[in-house]
Amino acid sequence: MIDRLSILPSVEGYIAGCPDRYFVSLTSGRRLDPLAFSSEVSKTLHRVNGALFGTHYKRGRKAMLATLAVQELTYDQGIHTHLIVGVPEGSLTLKANRCRIAISDLIVNTWVAGDPQHRRANGQDVRDVYDFSGVRRYIYKGIRADADCDNLDVHNTIIPCL
Repeated sequence: MIDRLSILPSVEGYIAGCPDRYFVSLTSGRRLDPLAFSSEVSKTLHRVNGALFGTHYKRGRKAMLATLAVQELTYDQGIHTHLIVGVPEGSLTLKANRCRIAISDLIVNTWVAGDPQHRRANGQDVRDVYDFSGVRRYIYKGIRADADCDNLDVHNTIIPCL
């Protein structure tokens, strides 16, 4: 079993060192259990990484976004996910034909396209991270004890292997 808390300092440190960082909130009108929601986020990140890094991602995942994901209950007991996303330095120059859409728009558009009937672009939020410690505090607000670590989406918490 993975000690979920032990991976956090490594992921946080890696993302904090990335030149471009985003805070992402993804929601859905469809009520999904935590595992299904995590799977949907994973599919979105897979598509975004493919669009950004092409074969450098698809053939061995040598280039990809660094992500830290935490699930949180909504006011009506649904689930949404908060992500801190880091773009590793120099990684966007690896692909010969670069993605022409802004990363923030790519994430939202890819998420909404995955289930357009239940996801609206105006229900998603992507912002640049200028205060990493503030975003870090916000994303962990629901994790106060070891029992709360179920909220940490380990499947979508990733450090790239560059």
